[in-house]
Amino acid sequence: MSTRQTPLLEPVTTSEPSLVQQILLDIWRTTLDRDVTVADDFFETGGDSLLALVTIEQINQRLGWTLNMGDLLRFRSIEGLTSHKAQPQAANGERAVIRMSNQGSRTPLVFLHAGIGTVDGYARLVRLLGADRGCYGLQSPLLLSSGNRAVPDTMEGVAELYADLLEDEFGEDEFHLVGACAGGAIALELTRLAEERGLGLRRTVAIDGYLDVHSTGEPDARELLFQFRDDIIRLSGTSGAFPDIAPADLDEDTAIRDASAAIFGAARADDPAANAFARRIYAAHCLYARALSAYRPDPVDTDLLLLLAKDNFTVDDWRAAVRGELTAEVMESDSYGLRLCQTDAETHAARIEDFVGEE
Repeated sequence: MSTRQTPLLEPVTTSEPSLVQQILLDIWRTTLDRDVTVADDFFETGGDSLLALVTIEQINQRLGWTLNMGDLLRFRSIEGLTSHKAQPQAANGERAVIRMSNQGSRTPLVFLHAGIGTVDGYARLVRLLGADRGCYGLQSPLLLSSGNRAVPDTMEGVAELYADLLEDEFGEDEFHLVGACAGGAIALELTRLAEERGLGLRRTVAIDGYLDVHSTGEPDARELLFQFRDDIIRLSGTSGAFPDIAPADLDEDTAIRDASAAIFGAARADDPAANAFARRIYAAHCLYARALSAYRPDPVDTDLLLLLAKDNFTVDDWRAAVRGELTAEVMESDSYGLRLCQTDAETHAARIEDFVGEE
């Protein structure tokens, strides 16, 4: 990684949509069934009162906002909403399991968060897969703004907690699991638990999951901070707006400030509430990275679809961890991790549909 001699508090400016604006774009494109921009008027691009109610419900569910019809009538564009009504929250603060699409006749998909704890990077997959299928996101309880946010610090403990959450949500009803990056390892461990816990798990998909069973020791704190900043900026697609900073030169305040800007927009870089949310994501990132580093899975008797970035070096670890049929496919893409779910969404959606089949 190259470095530039730039002030650490250099103002961030970008014309690219923030991560929150991208989430809103995906929601609007789904409910309006057409392409839109952040400047488009909701009601002039096909929206009506019924679609507005569906859109508002999805925004409140996904982002944890409290919009109403009057807000959308006053601020009819995404630019307007994020300038005047945006709350420094990019996840539902009350529930770990959130609904990301309408219900359907086919078996639901549950998308497990990646290492940063959010499910925002799955929005394009949800749009492609959720036409007649309920899609849910399981975000980290560490992102919740109320209640007990304690999360175990081992992958096995995380899976036990998440099995409880899925049992509360689905009971004995069937569902499929999809997990990207660290979410792939969580999905593998949940698959192990499914039968003994009576979960209705049908099929498991891992997108660029990592099982580095040869790692030694705990991840370096500076590298964790650097990776957190890099993951958030890369996920938002706004890399060009931020200076390159080497791990040794990065401090936590700068990382939090840049993460806030990537998530909420440059105007929120120093917002205390936005910074507090970014710090919750950072805490989640550190916990899951450490749990993943120490994870040594016993073989799981299951079939699994594994869609890999071309530089993923852990495919042999996955082969050792899956006793059933492992369908591994390498993606010819420059993306990796959760970002791969955005840039290669069409390819992934087709592979997932084929793997889970029609009910």
